[in-house]
Amino acid sequence: MKITMKSSSKTLAACLGVLIATTAPSLADEVLPGEGKTVQPARPNWDSFWFGQKIVDIGMERLGYEVKSPMTLTSAAIFTSIAQNDIQYTADTILPNHSAYYDETKGDVIAVGPIMDPGTVQGYMVDKVTADKYNIRYLEDLRDPEIAKLFDQDGDGIADMIGPSVGWKGSNAVATKHLKDLGLEDTVRMVQGEYNTLAADAAGRYASGDPIFIYTWYPNSTTMKLKPGVDLVWLQLHDAALPEDQMEQYKPLPDVDGCADNPCHVGWLPTVYYIGVNKEWAAENPAAMSFFNSFEMVLNDRAEQNVKMQNGEGREEDIARHAQAWIDAHEEKFNAWIETAKAAAQ
Repeated sequence: MKITMKSSSKTLAACLGVLIATTAPSLADEVLPGEGKTVQPARPNWDSFWFGQKIVDIGMERLGYEVKSPMTLTSAAIFTSIAQNDIQYTADTILPNHSAYYDETKGDVIAVGPIMDPGTVQGYMVDKVTADKYNIRYLEDLRDPEIAKLFDQDGDGIADMIGPSVGWKGSNAVATKHLKDLGLEDTVRMVQGEYNTLAADAAGRYASGDPIFIYTWYPNSTTMKLKPGVDLVWLQLHDAALPEDQMEQYKPLPDVDGCADNPCHVGWLPTVYYIGVNKEWAAENPAAMSFFNSFEMVLNDRAEQNVKMQNGEGREEDIARHAQAWIDAHEEKFNAWIETAKAAAQ
């Protein structure tokens, strides 16, 4: 049968109409909740969890947000900037260490999570050679002037301990209280400055065969290079002497590498990681909040990535590759978080 051009046009139009009607709902479903929105994340000026920040940023991109390169700032500047909504979120909010900043900004900043619990084990460490030779196991052992002077760097007979950076209010409050309450102020001096620089200097002195004494946490760039139980050991505390608001949460930690006892009385709470978010922005972005609330990882994920960084894979492109590899390894779970977040925006 001969088909005229007119009838062919009608047939084509009808087919297109069916096609459009069939595909229109699925096209509408592809409108992502973050489409047309730009976000500015931040990360701290140490790189041990930039990997986690990158994973969160990739998730936000999957939700349609345009994610700017994260700003690298001090913790104090991050909290201030989030409170002002100059920055929308950071994946490196650490409690209880950041409690002071959080308390100052909690009207404008919320902590979402936890995303990693525990996030780190923290406390005091000395080199294993010195600890084994002089049977040093407790922080209180440093009350003995003869033990303290083993860690003297400037010849005054007082132990020099690398302490938290000056701006780390929560960590400083704990370390200062320990030295005061445990009667160590006459034998231990806390050396403070830019922590990463001081920690790197301590690692250099260790490599030269000198004793070292440092506040630190696992994992970070120092404790991934100088390994607990091999190069460093944890000093336990007979008396935890924590600030009152932390004592009720304190308990010894099981299976801590580099500790003489199990469980180990490190005298600090393990840190827990949250995502710090601007409160007003959070209310306007339910999809992002759903994703933030779902996201989680374990401490070993971070530790394994930190080893890669120690082995020379610390460039931005390396960290991005590590983040994508983590997502690929947790693809089913990650995709479920994204789909749940999309649904939360409807």
